Amino acid sequence: MKTITLNIDNEILISDLFEFLSDKPDHGFRDFHKYKKFFLEEITKIIGDNRYKILISHIDKKIENYFLIKNEDSLNRSIIMTFDVRKISEYMHEIKKITKSNKIEIAIRDSNDINPNEFSFLRLIKIYDFMKINSSEKIPFTKIKDFEVCSVDENKNIERLVNIQNDCFSDHYGYEINSIKDFTEELNSLKHTNIKSFFNISKSKSGIWVGYTWTQKNLSNGQSKLSMCGVKKEFRNKGLAKELIIIAINELIKSNCDEIVLEVDQENIPAKKIYEEIGFYTYDKLGWYELLD
Repeated sequence: MKTITLNIDNEILISDLFEFLSDKPDHGFRDFHKYKKFFLEEITKIIGDNRYKILISHIDKKIENYFLIKNEDSLNRSIIMTFDVRKISEYMHEIKKITKSNKIEIAIRDSNDINPNEFSFLRLIKIYDFMKINSSEKIPFTKIKDFEVCSVDENKNIERLVNIQNDCFSDHYGYEINSIKDFTEELNSLKHTNIKSFFNISKSKSGIWVGYTWTQKNLSNGQSKLSMCGVKKEFRNKGLAKELIIIAINELIKSNCDEIVLEVDQENIPAKKIYEEIGFYTYDKLGWYELLD
């Protein structure tokens, strides 16, 4: 077995990676696009980001596994994604050359029929629930007094959206503080892969932004996602999150989306309760594990 670091000039290997992944179930901490055109744009962005490396393992020029590695140096950690978790120990030397002194974490989905307890080198850190809802009926809600929810244009409010996101999520596990550059690149990447973003904010009577939602609709298949919902710490437990979520979900329902998905920390009981009350149900789980020496 040999490993190759994927680079932008190796078009054949990039195409081979698409073919390798195209018939594989979703796995790890992100989903790759199933349309080749959008996959190529997605993978090109990843390769061009110096936080990422992709190692390809192959036998006789045939891909047998891959490792997507992202260094999150501000958190002193690196996260990795691979189709065959069982192969990790064979490639730890190459992986650690990339991750250096960072602790290494990997995400494993229940649906991939892998029992992490079989591996002595994995330690469970946190579990997230993948939830979804299929609905054509708008969801009723109670308007919160003294606050207003409205949609905003990301192009005119980039800085304020970055600030509200950082304010809302700075105390969440694994969140890296965003910059305007990071935020803009993410928006552009989504647009290039035919995914449209929508933003709603909750603001006080004095105009202070106190919370927001970021939803995304895949224009290729109609699937939508509640990507983020956050409320500033000092404004939590007022019902603002539920109002924001329902308004965002209703807008997606109005746009005839087929289903709406989200990801939530299993320990975030208040958020899970809101989602379940609305009609979301858990269809998969994602466990984050630390790789031990």
